[in-house]
Amino acid sequence: MGIRHFCVLASALIMAGVTAQTASAQGRDNWERLGCVDVGARPDRDVIKVGRREGRYRAIRLSALGNDVSVLDLKVVYANGGPDDVRVRSEVREGSSTRPLDLKGRDRAIDRIEIATKRDFKGRGKGRAKMCIEGLQVERGGPGKRADKWEELGCQKVGFLGDRDVVKVGRREGRFKAIRLKVSGNAVYIMDLKVVYANGGPDDIRVRSEIRDGGQSGPLDLKGRDRAIDRVELVYRAKPNFKGSARVCVEGLG
Repeated sequence: MGIRHFCVLASALIMAGVTAQTASAQGRDNWERLGCVDVGARPDRDVIKVGRREGRYRAIRLSALGNDVSVLDLKVVYANGGPDDVRVRSEVREGSSTRPLDLKGRDRAIDRIEIATKRDFKGRGKGRAKMCIEGLQVERGGPGKRADKWEELGCQKVGFLGDRDVVKVGRREGRFKAIRLKVSGNAVYIMDLKVVYANGGPDDIRVRSEIRDGGQSGPLDLKGRDRAIDRVELVYRAKPNFKGSARVCVEGLG
């Protein structure tokens, strides 16, 4: 075999390897089209129903077809009714897509997506446009994927009167997808819960409810993807009875 033929063959093998690696990486990220809406010259507000699908999504992205589209407002409503206002006020060029827009907390089941759009008069396309939304489903349980692990972040004693306490987390290294509260000694009514991230950003989590002695809350998803937590601020009170004070512990899902 001549040197020239050898070089050509080697180059082909290298390109095939790169292509295979790219295909493998794309196989792990499964984008599914959730729906499309027509976009006119005037502002339109549309709803894309997603709830009929089985599956949970960690991000969405928007694609413009036919013409450039200005996104005025975007809201994702999860299956549990919780809203997520996604900041994406920008123009999406015809034939292109936005970056992946992370959803609040961990992988989420989506009920619907509410979007307000309008066509750009000076867009590169002609006539009406179409905006399509895709959801990112990530393959679970792949090789080398670490198991989720709950880690105790701190505990506080709770009295009968309303208490306001802070659980410091910043000293730990690590990032968390969600938190949960565990109660012992007495029932506790949670009045307010705020997570403050390492960058100073606050996350007010709606959890006004009573947790029984020996019980725990469900996983409370954090805003965005995995986040580093500085502290957790709690307002609560123990249930008045003969059991006395209670103890609340905060755990993080890493």
